[in-house]
Amino acid sequence: MSTQEQQGPPSSGMLPRSGGPANPPGPENPPCPTCERRMVVRQVMPVLFASGLDDVVYGCEKCGTEAKRTIKRT
Repeated sequence: MSTQEQQGPPSSGMLPRSGGPANPPGPENPPCPTCERRMVVRQVMPVLFASGLDDVVYGCEKCGTEAKRTIKRT
């Protein structure tokens, strides 16, 4: 084996890309439809018979409004 094969390709100082950021951003909490403040997560439940999906219930701490969203599990 030659020395070039042992060392691998010349390095440019940058790491190779591997399909995306290490910590992809998750979905943001939606704004409250009543008072426009950011809602907080109240409950997360798996969707029955749908692998990889969760029902997330968001609630507003100010006015008590709740909203349910179905998202892909990460």
